[in-house]
Amino acid sequence: MVSTAQASATTPKAVDDVGRPLLLRTAGAAALCSTSARTWRMWGMIGRIPRPVYIGRIPFWRYDELKAWVAAGCPDRATWDAIRE
Repeated sequence: MVSTAQASATTPKAVDDVGRPLLLRTAGAAALCSTSARTWRMWGMIGRIPRPVYIGRIPFWRYDELKAWVAAGCPDRATWDAIRE
C-alpha cells in the first residue's frame, strides 16, 4: 500500500509551463487579488467575483480566468458571465 506522503510525492501538480497553479483555492485566489479569504468568500456570496469550479465540495478558481477578470476591471459576476459568452 502507498502512503499519502508517497502518493502526493508522485502525483503531478496542475501547473502551467511557468510553474503557476492552474486552479486556486479560496486563500490562493484571495491572495492573488490582494484581499483576505474572508473578504473573498463574502464577495462570492454577493456575486462580486467569478464563479468557482467545484471539485467535490471544494471551490477552485482558474488562474487564467482571475487574471482576465482583473484585466477587465473586476466586473461583478453577472457582467463577467455576459462578457465571457
